[in-house]
Amino acid sequence: MNFFDSATVVVAILLLGATILIAFGSDALSQRFRVPDVLWLILFGLLAGPIFHIVSPSQVTEIGAIVGTIALVIILYDAGIDFNPREARSVGVSGLLLAVLSFGLSAVALFLVAYLLLTHYDLTTSIVFALALAGISGAVTIPLGARLGLSAPSRDTLNLDLAIEDTLGVLSVTVLLSVLASPNAGIGALVPQVLLPLPLAIIFGVLGGLAAIEFLTRWQQRVYAGLAVMGLLLVVYAGTQYLDGSGIIAALIMGVVLGNDSFFRRWLPRTMSPDFAFDPTVRQVHNDIAFVLRALFLVILGIIVPIQPLGVTVAAAAVALPFVLLLLRRYVLQDLAGRQRVSSKEWPRLAGLYGRGLTNAVLLILALALIPAMNSLLFPALIVIIGTDVLMTALVFLDRGSGPSAPSPTSSGGP
Repeated sequence: MNFFDSATVVVAILLLGATILIAFGSDALSQRFRVPDVLWLILFGLLAGPIFHIVSPSQVTEIGAIVGTIALVIILYDAGIDFNPREARSVGVSGLLLAVLSFGLSAVALFLVAYLLLTHYDLTTSIVFALALAGISGAVTIPLGARLGLSAPSRDTLNLDLAIEDTLGVLSVTVLLSVLASPNAGIGALVPQVLLPLPLAIIFGVLGGLAAIEFLTRWQQRVYAGLAVMGLLLVVYAGTQYLDGSGIIAALIMGVVLGNDSFFRRWLPRTMSPDFAFDPTVRQVHNDIAFVLRALFLVILGIIVPIQPLGVTVAAAAVALPFVLLLLRRYVLQDLAGRQRVSSKEWPRLAGLYGRGLTNAVLLILALALIPAMNSLLFPALIVIIGTDVLMTALVFLDRGSGPSAPSPTSSGGP
């Protein structure tokens, strides 16, 4: 983007301002009418980009990669903060089975459709497409699920399922991309390349979490404390990446340490107050930053997606995939209900909560840097994302048994 071009600067500022306003309005609509805000933000991007050509893809592609990466870091950081060991112990087996089976079957279906119909037998592109779209988006699903009045065990199972699926998607795609970045390396070199970043990520994540605990215990009441913690998170991510570690895992572990401070603070050199807890204003700063990044990326996604004519077979496959993913989700939950792993009365509700969103889109965009052929799959992927969200919205809207809105089990406004 040429920042010395006054017209370009004006358009960029207008786009940012309009994005924030539309994000606020769509969030209010999603809470009132159960329509995911993802749909409105992507629609705005489509109008600003390929439909009316107000903004060109070349102007926002690089920004999208940066914003998307930061959004992924915050997604896993927030997932770590909200990780509850007691909740994981109570529904751990159910949540793990649901996540692994749902993610695995979805990945297989997506791969087969991509390999046979969308990519003309391009193995690598099909695998990335499948892994990027296999996981369910917690940011889209949790707000709608909270309105169904699910029982505590079902809600906890869903929360754990979504956290695991988000993590599986991010890790599988980022590991695969790191392998693709070294195409000439043999198997003997790839194994250390995949495994060695983990110890470094654990060290940086734990140290970053302990530093955040110490900082917040002393200064979280000060103005801008929330921004300082966000700065520390980005430094931990960048430092880990610079030393060839996994910055994504470091962000996740930093969040786990910070969210379970009562256990980890015993490692600090002096005893800290047992009453330490996040000040609401600190979490609100985190949520506000995530809110803006999430909205901006979804609009950028709409701008850069090439709206192109699809063949009858490809179009039919893309439109059918949301229905296929729903059927697979229902199959898994019905099987788990038969084994008494989930509620026999509530499994149909859980089955309908399967929308895709930010995490899936970010992973697709990040893959573009190494796999240019992914560009031809962005439009089918967008159809899958929008299709799952529309179907989920319809199912939630038609759920006659929904009770009063339950409080969201995670912090509101997350990515």
